[in-house]
Amino acid sequence: MNKYEHGGNAAHEDGRESIIDLSANINPLGMPEGVREAIICDICNCARYPDSESSKLREKIALHEGVPPEMIFCGNGASDIIFRLPRAMRAKKILVTAPTFSDYERSALSHGATVCRFELSPTNGFILGTGLLDILCAEKPDLVYICNPNNPTGVLMPNGLIDSLLDHSREIGSFVVVDECFLDFTMSSGEHTSKRFIDKHPNLVALKAFTKIFALPGLRLGYALCSDVNLISRLRFSGADWPVSNLAQAAATAALDNADDYLKRTVCYVSEQRSFMQKELRELGYAVYDSSANYVFLRNPYPFDLGAELDNAGIRIRRCGNFKGLDSSYYRIAVSTTENNKKLISAITRLKHEL
Repeated sequence: MNKYEHGGNAAHEDGRESIIDLSANINPLGMPEGVREAIICDICNCARYPDSESSKLREKIALHEGVPPEMIFCGNGASDIIFRLPRAMRAKKILVTAPTFSDYERSALSHGATVCRFELSPTNGFILGTGLLDILCAEKPDLVYICNPNNPTGVLMPNGLIDSLLDHSREIGSFVVVDECFLDFTMSSGEHTSKRFIDKHPNLVALKAFTKIFALPGLRLGYALCSDVNLISRLRFSGADWPVSNLAQAAATAALDNADDYLKRTVCYVSEQRSFMQKELRELGYAVYDSSANYVFLRNPYPFDLGAELDNAGIRIRRCGNFKGLDSSYYRIAVSTTENNKKLISAITRLKHEL
């Protein structure tokens, strides 16, 4: 039986419903205004099948992203698309970084593909370097997964590297999937998005989701952007029909109505709170890396199990020992509300004083 490897599961554990769950990185501002009402209003439509192609939603996403609707595929969360991709591309070999989101590798293995890894190093802050191009040319994978900013480290891909990666990949016939599900939490996301290259590189797939940025993990909705419309078509036929429910389509459409203002407020709030958390944790002696996302990534230098101790204090954080390339001293902590973040720091401060 496969073991659940992701965060956000605390509420489903008996007796832990009231725990402060910082193991999943959900926007602390909560759902945008109007989303709840849109879901309630659309409940009557649950008696009919959804639009399998999410036509109206794709038009709304197209306006938001500045790409034509035919370059968009909507799925049941970004993970749904991640698992469709190897099948749609008939991929036999897939390249991933380590550490990174585990579903990239799981999607490859579920399709029968082999996996090669490019190891990131703590000595340079887990920054993705040009060595990736060397392993790309040596291994010649059919598909490359890049998470930007990376999960769990929160480190952004160097700006010039994505264009070089796309050039090299195109020469050997590889597709590059850039997962940008956390990019909207970063400052100057427009300067870092791979979407800038979408017309130039038809071998690029950019992944986005409503899950984290719009605080809608329970509704499951993600989308892919690609200028290769044949690939978009193959994604539709690489999984079940009706991948996006009526309620999810209604919620996402409403979320995009005032998205610009909501995203600006989110970036300011998350940046301020992340800086607070990083500063306090460093003063407490933790090795804190320079995350640009809505989570803090750190290494625990103390002999106690930070995750277990915080669990006892009613706070759940993400243990990172099951990420390839990391050990049990690494943790990822979501940036939450001011109140929750202060409770976290207070609990960790007490742990240090008890040493």
